[in-house]
Order: sequence, then structure tokens, then C-alpha cells
Amino acid sequence: MSVRMFRATIKEDKVETAEKAAQELFAAIEEAGPEGVRYSWCKLTDGRTLVIVVDLEDDEKNPLLTMPAFQKTMNGLKNEWITAPLSVEPMTALASYRLFH
Repeated sequence: MSVRMFRATIKEDKVETAEKAAQELFAAIEEAGPEGVRYSWCKLTDGRTLVIVVDLEDDEKNPLLTMPAFQKTMNGLKNEWITAPLSVEPMTALASYRLFH
């Protein structure tokens, strides 16, 4: 199991675009139902900072990478919507309720 947290600050004029893209992305993920991944996007109270958490059962197989909707959203996020490169932090889940294993 691998848990990572990504942090991204969205440009003010791209917040609505990013939120709409997130809804579309998660609809595609729900439809596809990939196994071995737990994934979430959360917005902090500043209205512009996203915290993205991904939990993979197998570090070598991220099923989201093969999804066109994921590729499109990540391209927009990395190349158009953020004010600085994504920061990534590996995490170790100590305990959770229905979020991680």
C-alpha cells in the first residue's frame, strides 16, 4: 500500500474550471470502477488549495493512469491551473475509518 498527498494551489481564475474537471473525473472513475486505488480531492478553506490523496494497493499499478479522463484532468492541473508545481508527500496510514486499508 502506498499513500501520497499532493498539494496544489489553483490560480484564482481557474478554480471553477478545476472544480468542474474534478466532478467529471470522479464521474468517470465511478463509471470505470478501477480496483486497487482510493482517490480523493479536497479543497482547503482558502478556496484555492487542493489536497489530493491517492492510496494504491500496488505501487507498480495505478489504474487511473490508463484513463483518458484522468490524463486530461492531470494535464490541465499541471499545465494550466496551478500557480506552482504540485508538491508530493508520501504518507503512512496509521489508522483510518473506511478511507485507507
